[in-house]
Amino acid sequence: MSAGPERAWTFAAAALVCAAFVARIHNAVAYPPLLDFDAAPHALNVFAFYEGRLPDPKSWAGFHPPLYFAFGALLWRILPDAVPVHVALRLLSATAGFGALAIAWRTLRRFVSPADAAVAAALVAGAPVFAIATSMLGNETTCALFATAALARLCAIPSDPERALSHAWPTALLAALAALSKSTGLGVVAVVALGYFGAFRRNQRTAIRTALLCLGLPVLLVAPHYGRLAVASGSLRAVIGGGAPSDAAGSEMAAQPPGERHLSDYLLVPSATFFAPFVNAPGMVRSVPGLLYATTWADGHGQFLPATSRGVVTAAALCALFGLVPTALMIAGAIRIARNRRAYAAAAAPMLFATLLVAALLAQTWVVPRYSAVKSSYLLPALLPFALALAVGVGATRGMLRGFVRAFLLLFSAFATGVTWYGWWT
Repeated sequence: MSAGPERAWTFAAAALVCAAFVARIHNAVAYPPLLDFDAAPHALNVFAFYEGRLPDPKSWAGFHPPLYFAFGALLWRILPDAVPVHVALRLLSATAGFGALAIAWRTLRRFVSPADAAVAAALVAGAPVFAIATSMLGNETTCALFATAALARLCAIPSDPERALSHAWPTALLAALAALSKSTGLGVVAVVALGYFGAFRRNQRTAIRTALLCLGLPVLLVAPHYGRLAVASGSLRAVIGGGAPSDAAGSEMAAQPPGERHLSDYLLVPSATFFAPFVNAPGMVRSVPGLLYATTWADGHGQFLPATSRGVVTAAALCALFGLVPTALMIAGAIRIARNRRAYAAAAAPMLFATLLVAALLAQTWVVPRYSAVKSSYLLPALLPFALALAVGVGATRGMLRGFVRAFLLLFSAFATGVTWYGWWT
């Protein structure tokens, strides 16, 4: 394909990413205060840092790692009073999310054409899971930023053992920052250590030194928080996210359906996933894959889009139906990556992280059998491998089909950005 059309695809995709960013800035201002998912407890954590103290680890959200809240408190201090605190905290989420997307976009160009990388980035920018997470205050996109940066560096590990340590320590620091943003970042630490060990496995001394560095530096930095959490909870359950860390959190979650999980909850995908993709639709609460899918493409929890509006329900259903295409492309791309391990060897560590994160989330939904535990935004730290699978799936198409696929994804991104542009549909 000639350079002109390829540049046109890239330009169109970049324009959609810019439009999505503008939409999130508007959302940060227009969305009413304290309606964000778990907004009040997150805001209380920020307020604690603003006052110069640590949040109570047994409060509703006080167990979370401190980085996002510390950044938020700093913004509160330095920004003028004319900027509402909730707006600043949402803009922090948007900046972190789009920073992660920018890193992923650049990294994708190592594996696919610039146009396919741009189209994948545009689709992610418009996807409801990303749109809602970057419109609300919370620590998920902060973790995604540092996780994506660390995983991107694993795609470019130098082959020279002499450069191993100088390349490894910034990656280890980024992994530590991910773990200080959200507990899912602990998985990044493990994958980073494995990534460097595997890259230098033929040089045993270098492999061990880099792996120990990638484990040791993060452990030193995260130990105070996670140690304090373990002491406060009386066990390691809160450290690994295995249960509610406080009675208040436990009581709140106990009131949520379904109350217990069965194997069938992981095997059934009700039609409501696509035609009425909100938790108040019959059968949605019990289906783990259904809820994960709906929260990816259509705000399955109804936290942002008003499920009481017929127009919004219709738009959300269209998003859910349209989401079948990028989902199929991601699956095809993941299969292609698995089958061509030599061609995609540099992506092995990020793909491993995505696999581990999905497995951990599925396990968590069994341990904590509540609908709020089934939330696809928890998987945002794996933004890079998911975007890579999508881009590879797009790149695997040929001829006119590739043009149709690219056009569909860009149109879907534009539609989803419009649906999640807060306020016009009220």
